[in-house]
Amino acid sequence: MGAKESSLLSAEQLEDYAELTYLTKWEILLIMEKFLPLEPDEIRKDLHRRIPNRKIMEAFPQLKFNPFRDRIFEVFSSGGDTRCSFEDVLDLFSVMSDRCPHRVKAAWAFRVFDVDNDRQISADDIVALCDRLVGTDPGLHRDEKACIAEVILEEMDLQKNGSLGEFDFIHAIAKVPEFHHSFSFRP
Repeated sequence: MGAKESSLLSAEQLEDYAELTYLTKWEILLIMEKFLPLEPDEIRKDLHRRIPNRKIMEAFPQLKFNPFRDRIFEVFSSGGDTRCSFEDVLDLFSVMSDRCPHRVKAAWAFRVFDVDNDRQISADDIVALCDRLVGTDPGLHRDEKACIAEVILEEMDLQKNGSLGEFDFIHAIAKVPEFHHSFSFRP
């Protein structure tokens, strides 16, 4: 890693970011090394510069090819727009880190999977998730997606109200050992 990238963050900033995230200092510097070339002059002037998500996807292929990339950006963009700051990207990679606690990951996953942002995962959200995972052409038939949604809600809906709240989701995901690994990626 070049001296330019590492000197952009002071030792104190690096220490603070390491304390506030589940990332190591090395991972933070690696993220900066990939983030800085997106708009180097502007980022050097303003570390809080918000970069278009399309540029961020080019620097981080694990986002570019993720079927949930638009939801991930929507959830992690502090401005609620199509741009992310360096700190937004750090938050994202912190949650996706192997060191992030299971419950924290599950809470963020709930927000990503709540496609309509109504603080509930409904049958419609589950159908939308199916479309993202298997595509729509040819994809699953409407009745197959409805069946999947019904089975998931039957198993996970503790309150039996037809949708999953955050508590239901976190409780259910705690029983899925593969979740922690599948909701992870590295810088």
